[in-house]
Amino acid sequence: MSVTIQKVIDLTGAIPFDNVYDAKTVIENFCSENIAIVNTNKATNITHGTHLHDSYEFDICQTDIPSTMIDSKIFNRRSNTLFAVNPMQEHGLASDLKGFSICGLHIDKSFIQNASMELYHSSGIIFSNDSFSITNDIKMLIRLFWEELKYKQSGYEFMVENLSLLIVGNLMRLVKHNLSHKAYNLPKCNIENIKTVIDYMNENYTSGVSCSELAELIKMDKFGFIRSFKAETGRTPYEYLLDLKIEKAKKMLKSNEYTVTEISMMCGFSSHSHFTSTFKKKTGVSPTVYKINPY
Repeated sequence: MSVTIQKVIDLTGAIPFDNVYDAKTVIENFCSENIAIVNTNKATNITHGTHLHDSYEFDICQTDIPSTMIDSKIFNRRSNTLFAVNPMQEHGLASDLKGFSICGLHIDKSFIQNASMELYHSSGIIFSNDSFSITNDIKMLIRLFWEELKYKQSGYEFMVENLSLLIVGNLMRLVKHNLSHKAYNLPKCNIENIKTVIDYMNENYTSGVSCSELAELIKMDKFGFIRSFKAETGRTPYEYLLDLKIEKAKKMLKSNEYTVTEISMMCGFSSHSHFTSTFKKKTGVSPTVYKINPY
């Protein structure tokens, strides 16, 4: 468990698990400033009844979950679907449930509303309570979010901030809401602005930079910046920075001037094992193998 249960409850409100005090065996949780992710396991028991909180909640059903309730309406949720709960909506279960698997994303209300204002020019976003099929993109973003908070390598704050924005943006695309009919109307940044950002990332990739910092550099809002950056480069700032680190590492490995451990630190990876696994995912070989036989 990456953070104390109290930090999660500060964002999610009281969690109605009857054995939550043994939280390390009941749930796995990861929490940033704006998002708490609570993942249940077979030891989790949740009691019937309803509760409410002031955050937005998005629940991913990893098994069939019968008799969920929102505002006294009962839903039977299917595995591999997602549904949303709005702030201060009463929700819960019609009967006790034991040993179920669900991933709950609790997102700070102001974070969602600020994103809604930037995307739809209105903060009054209300999501449908219907079920929607979960996408591989959202699954991948949540997994990356977990990894960044788990390993906390150099610059992880930048990664978490980007991933938080990407998670919220993808949820807004997937889950129907009252503002869905309004078209996106965001300013675009030109090639010179993108070059400015890339130069800045090249100079600061080891120390960690935030998405807000990059957006402010070219006087754009964060969501507009991320979408424009991807439109110009084909990658998000998160993906670009990770690729940048790997390319820097490859050059250092070819030079034979440093050890793999030294390179992992110099490229902003605080963990040798995390650097090795990331490098292998990107190149197909470990840093040690690449050092012996670069291509």
